[in-house]
Amino acid sequence: MSSRAPRPPLHVHAIVALCVLNHVALSGGRVALALQALRLGVPSVGLALMLAPFALASTLAALPVGRWVDRVGARVPALAGMASTSIALLAAAWHPDIAVLTIAAGAIGLGYTTSLIALQSELARDRGERERSAGFAAFAIGTAASGGFGPFLAGQCIELTGVRGAFGVLGWVSFASWCGGAANAGRLLASRGNVSSMRPALLSRAALAGLGGLRRLMLADLLMAFAWNANGFVVPLVGQRHGWPADTVGKLLGCFGVAVLLVRALPGASRARGGDWRVIARALLASGAVLALLPLATAMPGPYVLETLLGCGLGSSLPSVLALFEARTPAGRRAEVLGLRQAVLGFGAATLPTALGALVAATGLVIALAGFGGALLGAGAAIAPRHRRPVITART
Repeated sequence: MSSRAPRPPLHVHAIVALCVLNHVALSGGRVALALQALRLGVPSVGLALMLAPFALASTLAALPVGRWVDRVGARVPALAGMASTSIALLAAAWHPDIAVLTIAAGAIGLGYTTSLIALQSELARDRGERERSAGFAAFAIGTAASGGFGPFLAGQCIELTGVRGAFGVLGWVSFASWCGGAANAGRLLASRGNVSSMRPALLSRAALAGLGGLRRLMLADLLMAFAWNANGFVVPLVGQRHGWPADTVGKLLGCFGVAVLLVRALPGASRARGGDWRVIARALLASGAVLALLPLATAMPGPYVLETLLGCGLGSSLPSVLALFEARTPAGRRAEVLGLRQAVLGFGAATLPTALGALVAATGLVIALAGFGGALLGAGAAIAPRHRRPVITART
């Protein structure tokens, strides 16, 4: 082993830039894949099966990937994940048929999940509380922006250059992130041999989720993910119910996205006033109220107000969630916990549309959303008084 002192970690803004490039490639690739599948005449059920690997990769592979990152460091997994995403997108550009697109969806989802967990673990490594908080805030802003820019870029490229050109551009975006990571590979953690020899046997999912208050935090995070995914699913249904034109539905979802971006750009002290658990409780309360009231708001600007409220609530929560995960993570298991979180969120993304769609079909839109919103309101009320519990931070 070299006796030279390790180089300092990569700056948080550089790490966030790599995450943003990969998220642009993922979000744009998902849209381009869906549009190409529809052009090829794939039915709705087939389209759902083709898109499933994006979420399944997070659900099935995130925890093993997290353990891998804890064992070998962030360098190899991050570069491998970026390379997988780039190769999959370029393969889709070369031959965008159904078989290649289906395989590419899995490779893109797995590659993004791997690089995300590795890079997120670097956001908190060997940093003070202020720098960690700045990194979490920058990551939240970056993902909010890239989540909107990726689909926009894909749509514009398809119009100007066709679907092959769109996949090619997105592949080069991901390759640019790989180049940035490779150029700074010496500042990404490469090995944790000194930790792996001392760490106890790997915890099971249940044991890990119950350690250090993580179970309640995982549940709150999952419920907020449910609310986020439900909004994208519900707004078009509400628009159809009220006879709104397509541009109104798009504007409502755009209003939600702008609110998310703006609230994440606020200073941390303003955004997290009252403590991180209060931020999460407010997000759940706002989500429950908005989703329950949205079908009843028929006159403008009521729906715009509700979407803005929901965007502010959910948008403010991500930095607080990341900070609480960091505070409760056992020593030597940062990436493992991040992987478990990613698996939980992937499960929510994969199951929520089907479950909520079945509930709407069985009970009607108003009753289904009233019940769903009431559950979120109850969760927010239950979580709110518990934020005073002291936290013991364990760090590597």
